Amino acid sequence: MAQELQSMAVSAFCENMAMLLAAGIGPEEGTALLSDTGVESEFHDAAKAVHDHLTANGGTLADACAATGYFPGYACRMLAAGELTGRTEQVLRGLARYYADRARFNKQLRSAVAYPAVLLCLMAVILVVLLVQVLPVFSRVYAAMAGGTAAAGYRYLQVGYVVGGVALAVTAVIAAVLAVTLLQARTARGCVKLEAAAEKIPALRGVVRKQALARYVWVLDLYLASGMPAEDSLRAAAEVVTCGQLKKAARGCADAVAAGKPLEEAVLEQQLFEPLYARMLVTGAKSGTMDQVVTRLSELFSEDAAEATEHLTGLVEPVLSGLLTLAVGVTLIAAMLPLVGMLGAIG
Repeated sequence: MAQELQSMAVSAFCENMAMLLAAGIGPEEGTALLSDTGVESEFHDAAKAVHDHLTANGGTLADACAATGYFPGYACRMLAAGELTGRTEQVLRGLARYYADRARFNKQLRSAVAYPAVLLCLMAVILVVLLVQVLPVFSRVYAAMAGGTAAAGYRYLQVGYVVGGVALAVTAVIAAVLAVTLLQARTARGCVKLEAAAEKIPALRGVVRKQALARYVWVLDLYLASGMPAEDSLRAAAEVVTCGQLKKAARGCADAVAAGKPLEEAVLEQQLFEPLYARMLVTGAKSGTMDQVVTRLSELFSEDAAEATEHLTGLVEPVLSGLLTLAVGVTLIAAMLPLVGMLGAIG
């Protein structure tokens, strides 16, 4: 299986294919042009693999992209939806923006954690030196002492070992989490795993839901604009949702519409949107402008998700810096406690 392209490469492929389709160039010829760059790269390999599949097997661009293994499953599903509804070019441009935003988020995330990550490594080294080199010196000093002085110092020494060990363990855990996050964020498949993990964390659940809701409404808008019935549109859009709670609500909404309930009432009943946004659907249904309302909701949810993501990224560095400051204080306490115990016992 080929290695999945990074988000920026997926964005570039979608953007180029959208421009080629707009110029009247078909997928087979377009992928041939993209692969004929003369430069060996993952992008070149992906375009060539898609072209070879189209040449050998025919089929749709979405099928070819999925068969190569270079492209994320979400991109392939959305591209298939675009081809089904006759809006391939619009979907490609939307995917280009989506993966460009995801690449920008990954870059911001790496930038936000780079400085704290370096400090974490330095802190881990300091804690190891403290536990392996410094505290044993105090231990030998106390062993050479006698009576109450040694006993009092030894108690503080044990506290120092415990505090230093806990600080080292916490530092190691944070460093491991950061490393895994950065590695997973490099690919779209890894981002899906991160979203699934983040959904289980109360502080991050809201951001994950906003991102999933933005994607869901975008797909729903795509299907409704193509003339597909509301029930089928809701079911198809629900399949691209990765957020478990939202997927359940989306499927419940589709079932309610299938049972004869109007779309706007089903959305209100399942609490799919906030009441304010759900009321916009009611207004759209009464005024006959449902398609325009869903399009507007798609834009609003996308903006809301982008703002929430940027806010989360902005919190990463100060939170990590605060944890590091706490770790520094704990380290100093762990180093000074034995000395305090010794001086107190002597005094």
